[in-house]
Amino acid sequence: MNGLMHLSSKKLFLMQGSKITQLQGWGITVLRIVIGIIFLLAGGHKLFVTGSSELGSLLLVPFVMVGSLVELLCGAALVVGLFTRWVSVPLALLMLADIVVFHPPYDLVEEDKGFEYAVLRLAAIVTLALSGLGKVALDNVLASRSGLR
Repeated sequence: MNGLMHLSSKKLFLMQGSKITQLQGWGITVLRIVIGIIFLLAGGHKLFVTGSSELGSLLLVPFVMVGSLVELLCGAALVVGLFTRWVSVPLALLMLADIVVFHPPYDLVEEDKGFEYAVLRLAAIVTLALSGLGKVALDNVLASRSGLR
């Protein structure tokens, strides 16, 4: 009897673990799509709406344009779930540069409102680089069609 109880509790634990894993996959999917939309909109806004008009130095214009293009293209790839881990790397580097160059942490409360936002985007993109793409992604469809899954 004691062995039977141990076996059933082990089975219940495994079923709960499987359910948690499924929920984590959906959570990563939500994170990937939302952060992808944020990057996509930020890059599009900088490229097509504000452009380089808000920049003080002409030296920064090429870097901001390249960064905006990276945000736009990598954000679009995140939204559809294409090459998630690969596109997370340039976005993470871009966020690190953004934190160091444009939003150094002088005062977390008063001075710069962009610092916390940049750190949040960095944390989200590093999470995606480490965890993968989630449940619903174009990479999953392509992998199943090519027989890789």
